[in-house]
Amino acid sequence: MDIRRPVWAEIDLSALQRNYDRIATLTSSEMMPIVKADAYGHGALQVVQALYEKGARRFGVALLEEAIELRKAFQDIKLVLIGTLPMDSIEMIVKEGIICGVYRLEQAVLLSKEAKKQGKQAVIHLKVDTGMGRIGFREENWEELFDCLKLPNLFVEGIFTHFATADHADLGFAQEQLKKFLELTDKIKTKGAHIPIRHAANSGALLQLPEAHLDLVRPGIILYGLAPSQYIGKDIGLEPVLSWRARISHIKTVPQGETISYGRTFRTAYPTRVATIPLGYADGLRRSLSNRGEVLVKGRRATIIGRVCMDQTLLDVSKIPDVQMEDEVTLLGTDGYDRIDVDEMASWLNTINYEIVCGIAKRVPRVYRK
Repeated sequence: MDIRRPVWAEIDLSALQRNYDRIATLTSSEMMPIVKADAYGHGALQVVQALYEKGARRFGVALLEEAIELRKAFQDIKLVLIGTLPMDSIEMIVKEGIICGVYRLEQAVLLSKEAKKQGKQAVIHLKVDTGMGRIGFREENWEELFDCLKLPNLFVEGIFTHFATADHADLGFAQEQLKKFLELTDKIKTKGAHIPIRHAANSGALLQLPEAHLDLVRPGIILYGLAPSQYIGKDIGLEPVLSWRARISHIKTVPQGETISYGRTFRTAYPTRVATIPLGYADGLRRSLSNRGEVLVKGRRATIIGRVCMDQTLLDVSKIPDVQMEDEVTLLGTDGYDRIDVDEMASWLNTINYEIVCGIAKRVPRVYRK
């Protein structure tokens, strides 16, 4: 039996592929699409399949669970774990051929021992902290990084860092980070070691710091048609891949002076036609949009009134003629001549577009179009 809520996110895989092609024109380096967080809420399995069709064979994830899910579906792709390395899962990592970002000597030692035990060679990328301040070998423990290069049964395929401000208008700090990273890679060469792949460029650096493209780039948010920040990415023809829609589940007219939803935060100033849509903050529609967010109904804007509930949200559709049950409501996307994009919703919430798409819950069905 096919049970589907009248709430869904549409994922345009053709738009995703066109974005990939556009990004490919900006660099001659290998591209490693970043598909962590379920491909930024778009669906990792489907996104990887679409990009595999375009020739991508290496993908970046943040969690081992993400890598294992993709490994089960795609045996011939390279999966690079660029987030936290779980020390208690070393056996599985080596067995499944997951490429690890290593940022502590003890991680490399354990991988070396496990690879020897399994009769394999573990592949790693060394993570360097040049100013992001999260994980990575810092300058004061570079000697430990050099020790990783000496361990048996390890192939150090890559070395990488991550920019803190590559999506800013002022690239001064990003350039300092790049300089520090290149000094380290040069130092490694002088020690007689060869690491084939150097990578640093996230979406921001890919767009505006070509000297950071090096051997590989890591497009993330731009793959999904979203700009890395307000400063860049608006002018290269990216197409938003995701839209978010629902159908009206109830309509009623509420007299003047009545209150709406939890906490009675909204009182009708006039007889108000109220439409209910069957989604709420458990679906990723942030409660902070209560009494301020907007949606599109019949190509016109309707305001969210009252508090967003866990599973339902109320709209004022008084000024939109002929609204009926089952009419489509657009939370993100285009309806008629108007559009609500992810950046606009993010601006209402004083956040970034990444958080909006990653926050659309798994219980919202994804509908894939090509």
